[in-house]
Amino acid sequence: MRTARSRMPKSFSLEERLAGCARAVESQPGSWAGSWRRWAPQEEPFAERAFRERPYEHVCLDLGCGKGEYTVACAKANPDVLFIGLDIEGVCVMRGAERALAEGVSNAVFVFEEDPDLDLSTIFAPGELDAILLNFSTPFPKKKKAPLRLTYVDRLMAYRAVLAEGGMVRLRTDSQPLRDFSLTQLELAGYEVRWCTDDVRAMFPEEPWSGYENKLVAQGATVYGFEATPRIPGPDPESIVQTAPLSLVSYLPEDIESLEYVPHGMQGCVENMRGRRANRRAKGLPEWTRPII
Repeated sequence: MRTARSRMPKSFSLEERLAGCARAVESQPGSWAGSWRRWAPQEEPFAERAFRERPYEHVCLDLGCGKGEYTVACAKANPDVLFIGLDIEGVCVMRGAERALAEGVSNAVFVFEEDPDLDLSTIFAPGELDAILLNFSTPFPKKKKAPLRLTYVDRLMAYRAVLAEGGMVRLRTDSQPLRDFSLTQLELAGYEVRWCTDDVRAMFPEEPWSGYENKLVAQGATVYGFEATPRIPGPDPESIVQTAPLSLVSYLPEDIESLEYVPHGMQGCVENMRGRRANRRAKGLPEWTRPII
């Protein structure tokens, strides 16, 4: 998940700010497992919780929601759908909740969970989610951090348990390497790809923007993505053997000199690769090729 590193004044209190937007923050998400379609905001800090009179048609999880712009915008465009923004950064949850309240959006709720390895089955009942949205997730390019990616096979297998039949996982990213790595993981985890594109924005021009997407697109990024749904029945987790290269360097194009935009988080390794090739050319050595790892 992306993290926020905003500078805050010395007087800043996350607890106080979260308390101030408590109506759009769910502090006891596990208590709603199996009942999210009837979620209602907490009117008072210690008031008895009430179910929503008319259930939501769908429940969507924005996993790693960042500052919540995308979560709130999606909720605003789909009032019969409950959007749950979950992030490991309290400041992100705070900003998302404050945005929802400021814009009068009552079908967006935010959850703060510090554990990056959170088991979603502790928050959601089997088949409760209609969609899991992965919007510009942290790519973790290095091989040793591959299991932290939200599209790693183990995580995709865990999503299967909480997705409804026909439910989908949807990725949007500036990183072609992350998208292409994720496709290998979808195959291992028994997902069927509904669509895959090199330009999500062209495919869905009316889709809401996030501040992060605006920033990257301004730098020259294209938004890659896919939508996939678990095949029924799926593979036995014990039978899965990881065969894909785990470093995102392996998914860069061979001609890295032609890259006009370098995916976020990979600038350093691309610069090193370009420098290594330039040094070899200057010394008259054979062209260096990146290892597949």
